[in-house]
Amino acid sequence: MNGKRTKNGIWSWEVTAAICCFVGGMGAALLGSVLTASTWILGAEAHPLVRGLGTALLILTIPLLILAGYCMDWAEQEPKKSRLPRSQNGERGSVSAYQTLIVAIFLTVVLMASLEVHAQQTIFNVPTTDVLEKGKVYAELDASLKPTDGALVPKFSSFVPRVVIGAGSRVEFGLNITGNIQPGPDSTTLVPAIKWKPHQGKDNGWAVVVGDHFFVPVRNRAYNAGNYVYAEMSKTFNGGTRVTFGGYDFTRNVVASANRAGGQFGFEQPLNKKATFAADWFTGKHAAGYFTPGMVFKLSPTVTGYAGYSIGNQNLSGGNHFFLLELGYNFN
Repeated sequence: MNGKRTKNGIWSWEVTAAICCFVGGMGAALLGSVLTASTWILGAEAHPLVRGLGTALLILTIPLLILAGYCMDWAEQEPKKSRLPRSQNGERGSVSAYQTLIVAIFLTVVLMASLEVHAQQTIFNVPTTDVLEKGKVYAELDASLKPTDGALVPKFSSFVPRVVIGAGSRVEFGLNITGNIQPGPDSTTLVPAIKWKPHQGKDNGWAVVVGDHFFVPVRNRAYNAGNYVYAEMSKTFNGGTRVTFGGYDFTRNVVASANRAGGQFGFEQPLNKKATFAADWFTGKHAAGYFTPGMVFKLSPTVTGYAGYSIGNQNLSGGNHFFLLELGYNFN
């Protein structure tokens, strides 16, 4: 057996390490959120060491989840690697480990930088209850990157540009361009969007938004048109913590071959005035069904950065997880 998986279901060290890293990452996110939010939980100012420990745990979440994803990839690739010559096995393993280490160190260093956070129009994928003021313009480029092959989800890259314009009366309009995925033929789709905030509590921190995205494929079309509609609420606490929850409906062919409906959730926890831990989640088994934890930060007064790791609701062991990096610009 030699510590490898067999047909009888014995786990390898890669699977064990993936489970440990995933549980550790989720535990770090939960405990870190509690410690950094202890001011409004306990009703008193927390000791700086407590908030510092909470910040460190939240930052540790991302490298742990990244390592969990890579370990699952290694576990799925093990049968192939065992059939290769020893020199090839060693080369492939060392390159993957090197890539993991570099990416984990890079994200950790970046996320610890002193950067000021401003509001954004999505957490990562789930819309926020923020709406641009009249005349304000926000542009963003989203990049999804999977650098390794999985058993079911091979390596890929995807780029989605978007622009959002404030129309006034708590309404904003936007345009997304999706479908730019490599390798493979692009399935370019224009996605005009609208978001309206009918309620914003002045003192209680509650907000309500409804929105709609209309999908119009223009290249390599698999369907003629589709729609995504949602309604959600958020509660912002005194310490800045914001919890978002709501529901969605995707029409047929947008994210699956049939209509899909479910819940969408978000969590944002300011670590201090310069960085925020964030996470969002679409329920369901479809193309949008991901849990994405990460960080939001500021590179300049007008540039916002996002770094997260998307974890699929299904086929996780088959490689359904990837980096999500976003760069936004506010035209003030």
